[in-house]
This record gives sequence, C-alpha cells and structure tokens, in this order.
Amino acid sequence: MTSRRLLICGVALLVATTGQAQSADHLAIRRLDSLWASMYARHDTALALTLYSEALVFTSANGDTKTRQEELGDVRAHPGLVMEYFRSAPASITFTGDTVATVSGAAEWKFVWNGSPRTVQRGYVITYHRGGPLGWSIVAVRMLTAPSAAQSGAPAPASLAQSIATHADTTGFSGVVL
Repeated sequence: MTSRRLLICGVALLVATTGQAQSADHLAIRRLDSLWASMYARHDTALALTLYSEALVFTSANGDTKTRQEELGDVRAHPGLVMEYFRSAPASITFTGDTVATVSGAAEWKFVWNGSPRTVQRGYVITYHRGGPLGWSIVAVRMLTAPSAAQSGAPAPASLAQSIATHADTTGFSGVVL
C-alpha cells in the first residue's frame, strides 16, 4: 500500500472512531436526561445525589438559585404532592471538547398539590461535566419560562408533546414516567 492510501485509511478510521465516540456520548447524555426526569417523577433523592454534582447551581425560572442540597428538597416526596409524570425532551445536545455537554430542551410535569391538579411546562438548559458515578454529572440547570403560544407562534402543549414523542421514537429514552 502506498503511503497516500495508508494516510487516507488512517484518516477514515479516525473519523469513524470519533463519530462512534460522539454517538456514544450523545446516547449517554440522552439517557441521563431521561434519568433526570425520572428522579423527579419518582422522588429519587439517591439518584439525585448521584446525578447532581456537589457543585450544582440550579437556577429556577424566576432566577432564584439553589445548591444541590436545596434542590433535593424539590426532588423529595412531600405530603399532599402526587406526581403524575415528569417528561423531558432534549432538543439539542452540544459538546465543548470531550468534557462538557450542554442540553437544551423542554420539560413538562403534571402533579396534584393538596387536591389541586397542575401542569407546568418549562424550557431547560442543563450542563454536564464528564465524570462521576454515571460517567457524567450535572453541574448546572437553568429552568426557563415557557413561551406563550402567542410569543412562540406555535401552540406550546402540542409542540412539547410532539417533541417528547419524537425524542422517544428516535432514542427509546423518553424521560416519561407515568
């Protein structure tokens, strides 16, 4: 084989290997996104301690920030709270180098609080850092206010449902817990 052919084969192998690693990372992050939704639906504080970094900064839609310990209070079960579901649908995953992943998506949760049913929709941005017991850990969460149908030009509930259905169909990981 000529040196040119060897070079071309080497580059092709490098590209194929890099693509496989990127696909594995995408799949891992999508799975963790589903676990993130699941931990709220099931009030799984043990999973939250594993998934959330000790240095977590959680920013709510109103701009308040919480530590990991403070956010555990929202994961925990409370008297009068019955979760029906918590769904997440990552719309995009971007990587910065091989150690940081950022997920942007939509979340919806339905619950009953002291007999009053509620449904909440929010956008979210989650930053993962490579490491921890699950391979990646969440270092930052930013919950966004849900745009109204008039602001976005599209009906929010239908687009969220479609986004969740598409995510489930393409990945097998829906983030949906009923």
